[in-house]
Amino acid sequence: MSRAFTKEIDDAPAERIQRLGVPVPDLNFVTPAGLAAAKAELEQLVRSGGDLDRIRELSDHLATAQALEPTDRDVVGIGASVTVEDGHGKRTTYRIVGAIEADPKQRALGWQSPLAQALWGARVGDTCVLPRGDEVEVVEITY
Repeated sequence: MSRAFTKEIDDAPAERIQRLGVPVPDLNFVTPAGLAAAKAELEQLVRSGGDLDRIRELSDHLATAQALEPTDRDVVGIGASVTVEDGHGKRTTYRIVGAIEADPKQRALGWQSPLAQALWGARVGDTCVLPRGDEVEVVEITY
């Protein structure tokens, strides 16, 4: 019989591989909205008996999460939506959030990411050098 028609139990890993999650940073700052969303997601997962790995991940993050409110709304910090413009006039908006809130596809950047750090502390009119070497000007900051 061909090996193609047999179960490959011998090739299976010894134990289930856990989903790779977001590590809990030492300084676990989040936005107030992100903290509320993580708590709501955890409550929903617990009620429904959902994904245990995600429950564990959220629980680990919530154990040390600290919601930060902006102290200076004219400066890029956690919770800021930052619009930058490159030398060709192309504008891009990023939102600076906590690690558990980050979603790069939605341009929500964890505050400790290199791109967020390049923008951190900037004011409208400042020029920032992004990690790939592009220079951009901060044209708008909103919270």
